[in-house]
Amino acid sequence: MTSVIFGGHPEMETSASHQFLYEARPSTVPFIQIERPFTESNVTAYQEAILTSDRWLLQFPLFWYQAPGLVSDFIQEVFNKEFLDTYSKNLKGKEFGVIISVGVPLRQYQAGGREQVTISELLRPFQSFARAIGLDYLPPFVLAQHSYQPEHIQQDNLVRFRQYLELPNQAKFAERNAWLIAQLKDIAGDFDQPLQEQLNLVAEEWAEEMENLGDIEAQLPKTSWR
Repeated sequence: MTSVIFGGHPEMETSASHQFLYEARPSTVPFIQIERPFTESNVTAYQEAILTSDRWLLQFPLFWYQAPGLVSDFIQEVFNKEFLDTYSKNLKGKEFGVIISVGVPLRQYQAGGREQVTISELLRPFQSFARAIGLDYLPPFVLAQHSYQPEHIQQDNLVRFRQYLELPNQAKFAERNAWLIAQLKDIAGDFDQPLQEQLNLVAEEWAEEMENLGDIEAQLPKTSWR
């Protein structure tokens, strides 16, 4: 699956959250910063990047409960009538997602929370946009209060983000674990031999346990309604 991220932060270089997301993404996922003015040349480049990817994503901070104007201008300029008339069939079935940062705890975005509104409600226009042109809308990836989080939470966010970019939508437990095992084996090569051997051993034992879980799952009764 090929993916591309379009950066919609108007001051990307000053944002710790979005610099973190930029650095955390796999090297195989291109990051294209949206730039003004929208010339024929850069609009065509944006369109080509979308057409040649299976999954494309918009990354931006949530300012006063909405996307920066740069993002809405991007959608308006890129998805113009000529483009949609020509390539509407090519767009159908592509995956589209939104990567956002927020400055308050995520628990506040719910009924009864301080914000009294959910993230899904705030992002409804993007879901409607996706539905209108036949895109498959992904659950959003939300990075909340990144700079205030302890290191272990930031590391967890890094893993979640990479999985969000590389795994299928609604990936199963076994797929997520297979991904983690592959990542562990991959990074093992970055260390000296003693630690490398330990990491490979952990990966092998983890994979063996997953096989055991798979055998157990195969013996469980299946539900008929899902």
